[in-house]
Order: sequence, then structure tokens, then C-alpha cells
Amino acid sequence: MAILASGSKVTIRNIQMEDIDQFVQWWNNGDLMASVGFRKGLGITKEQLEPKFTKQIAEKNPLKCDNRLYMILDLETKKAIGELAYGQLDIEKGSCRIGMKICELSYQGHGYGEDALITFINYLYKELGLEKIEIDTLADNLRALSLYEKVGFVRTSEVKNYWTDPDGISHDVVFLELNKEDWHLY
Repeated sequence: MAILASGSKVTIRNIQMEDIDQFVQWWNNGDLMASVGFRKGLGITKEQLEPKFTKQIAEKNPLKCDNRLYMILDLETKKAIGELAYGQLDIEKGSCRIGMKICELSYQGHGYGEDALITFINYLYKELGLEKIEIDTLADNLRALSLYEKVGFVRTSEVKNYWTDPDGISHDVVFLELNKEDWHLY
């Protein structure tokens, strides 16, 4: 198990093939995915995820992947509780866009998300040498917005009717960023 980083409540590790079933369960859970606009889940299958997992696991160097998925584990129990990801990795600009979700609902609201986010940001700045991290969320996802701003992300824009979900509902999206020079939670 390739541990990348540990915080006070969580451990972050690379994904493994055995994680696919967990991701299928999480991503198809409408209650969990409603906060990101998928009230019926993603409708994803194990077969759809296998190529992505295989490719990412085979490439050991994170700098050679423009996107990557990670597992969040409870530090004490080692239980898988959520996911982290980066995408749009641009080594020349020193930036990427990240996403995070505490997927086990009983772990939400207990500081695991904050610890995972801080730990992941530290990892990206220290190990990947990034200078700027971007994140976005639906404007009505107040819990996520509050967390992102709490750790230091600054709103750069809000775009009205940016995305229409599978149910035909249009959503405003808030874009935020965090520059390494402003990062104070090392």
C-alpha cells in the first residue's frame, strides 16, 4: 500500500485495483453524489473504471499523469472513507485542479475532510512542486465552500448556469484558487 501522506485523522494512498468496487458503490450512491449534482449517482460500472485504474496504477510517476485519483483512509481504522483527485496538472505553470469527497456519510462533519484537504495540499506543494491549486464547487454546496475558504482558498469567480446536471437542473459554479505563497497550514 503506497502511503503518500498522513494527517492527524487521515492517510492518503494511491488507488489499488481492489478499490474499484468501493468507488462504484460511492459513485452510484445518489445520496452521496447529490452535493455534486448527481442525485441518481453516476451510473458507473466496474468495467468502465478498470482501464482508468489500470493506467494510473501502472504509471508510478505522478508528474506523468495529468489526472490522478487517491483514496482517503481513516488514520486509526484504515477504513476507506473518501477520495481525492487532481486533474489538469500543468507542470510548466505549476498548477492543477483538485477534488475531494468524504464518501462515508458518517465521517462527514467531523474534521476528516479538512484534514484530508490540508494533507493533500501539503503533498501537492511539497512533492509535486506546484505553485497554485484550483478547486470548484456548485454554488449551493455551502459546506464545501466553507471548507475551501477556511483552509485558504480564495474565490476567483462565480459563473451562473455553468453546468446542467443529468436531471436538467442548471447550476452556478464557484471557482477558487490557493497560491503556494499564501498557504499557511504546512
